Amino acid sequence: MKAAIFDMDGTLIDSMGAWRRLNVEFLRAQGITPTQEQERDLMQLSGTKAVDYFRETFGIQSDFDTLCRLACQAMETVYAEGVPAKPGAIAYMQRLRARGVTCVVATATPARLALVALNRAGITPHCDFIYSTEMIGLQKHDPAFYDALCGQIGVEKADCVMFEDALYAMRGARAAGLGVIGVSDPTNEDDRAAICAVCDRVIDSFDELA
Repeated sequence: MKAAIFDMDGTLIDSMGAWRRLNVEFLRAQGITPTQEQERDLMQLSGTKAVDYFRETFGIQSDFDTLCRLACQAMETVYAEGVPAKPGAIAYMQRLRARGVTCVVATATPARLALVALNRAGITPHCDFIYSTEMIGLQKHDPAFYDALCGQIGVEKADCVMFEDALYAMRGARAAGLGVIGVSDPTNEDDRAAICAVCDRVIDSFDELA
């Protein structure tokens, strides 16, 4: 491994629960009180899957861009208040950089918000590069995203490992030819079997890694 590429939300910082709770808050803003089972379902859904769930379960006609804009507005306050790093994350990045491994953050969160979150969590000083999908112009399910990213950082894909909590991004990185380490999170429990199938290894904490 010459470069370690880290997702941010749910991988480096413990923020996915806050993102997913916004699904429930969106429903309540529409005057709908979800059941406990529906709340659990919504804690496992991201992006277009949440949009589909709103439409199919409640008949709410929304779209991903609208939900993303509302969610980012709400998350700005959460990030500004500070979201902690995942256990062992910073120490692991320090160990990697001491060995000469390039540490990269690649996140779907808009760059301005990502910098707020990373600064508050104390992670920024341990990053060599920070990229958002908007900077690359591609999404993380697309293998071309990793082609472009690795070209930007100047490291061959075969020498890069992606650390990720989202199954769709794990599959994109794997299809691109990167190594993939899955990071467990309460919001990806339903995908555990699929995550294990696509990843080289799945960890519950960065303390498991040398």
